[in-house]
Amino acid sequence: MNGPGYTLIHLTDTHLQQPGELMFGALDTWERTAEALRAAARYQPDAVVVTGDIADCGRDIYADAAGMFARAGRELGCPVIVLPGNHDLPGTRAWTGEVFTGSRTAQGPGPGNDVHFVGGLRVITLDSDDPGQPAGRLTGEQLHWLDTVLADPAPDGTVLALHHPPVDSLLPQLAGRGLARPAELAGVLAGTDVRAVLCGHYHHALSCRLGGVPVWAGPAVSYTQDLFAPPETVQGLDSSWLSVIRLGEGSFSAVPVPLQRAEAVVFSRPTAHLKAAASADATAHPDSSPHPWTVPAAATTATNRSTHPLPAPARAPGRPSRQQPLLPVFQGEPLAAQL
Repeated sequence: MNGPGYTLIHLTDTHLQQPGELMFGALDTWERTAEALRAAARYQPDAVVVTGDIADCGRDIYADAAGMFARAGRELGCPVIVLPGNHDLPGTRAWTGEVFTGSRTAQGPGPGNDVHFVGGLRVITLDSDDPGQPAGRLTGEQLHWLDTVLADPAPDGTVLALHHPPVDSLLPQLAGRGLARPAELAGVLAGTDVRAVLCGHYHHALSCRLGGVPVWAGPAVSYTQDLFAPPETVQGLDSSWLSVIRLGEGSFSAVPVPLQRAEAVVFSRPTAHLKAAASADATAHPDSSPHPWTVPAAATTATNRSTHPLPAPARAPGRPSRQQPLLPVFQGEPLAAQL
């Protein structure tokens, strides 16, 4: 589908606590979510899509969360589209209230299975939770409903959003926790106008294709999985993210954006410098001078090699080269723990 351009802000896994509670005794997930919504304004989104785990372990925070998303929608001037994850209770009255479903134009089998329109772009949400099971699941009823909806193309195509990714995590510790039987979903999407699939759940970024459709599993707002965690454990890192999704003429891009700024700025140049350098490089003889960002050959010799080599990746807590601090409680949690 070659539709016009749209910008979506993708948030996932906010894990909102009861008022006054900190996640793992350290993380204010309400403030992190508010910060992500404030940061979204920079990108002038057409919509914000939140792909589940709004609450942590089913905490009754949905009325307050709905209020926060409603305020954000008014300030951003766009809908905030919310769907449930495995930590959520989508049957609660607050969940089915107008704020979580305000831009809905059609409803499928059960809460969380909805159709929204953002201009000519259709956003379909699915509740992929299979209660009591580690993997997500779409029922035959959901797949039939989705197939029926997709039979009628939208003017600018469709984005599908669900919580569980249809591909395994990079972490072997999380194997079997994505969407079960992804081929069933791929079969429904084949030949339709679906331009992308957005999901979350793993707390780390991941991209793939489901058939010919791009899939983006966004990194979490609440915390990030440590991809160097020791075997048989999962570990959380103190970092928070949003994703900027761009849908162009026949194109899709997803950019993960950290919400904590890096401590040091290593360079800052006006963009005119880049244009001047590109112009000079194009007119100069290719052998007459080095590229402005090329390391001179002498700098790579043994005598001139940097005395500050990159540190080896940290693979256990407490290593001095680790870039992100481990959460004080979430260190070496057993694999039985729910994401």
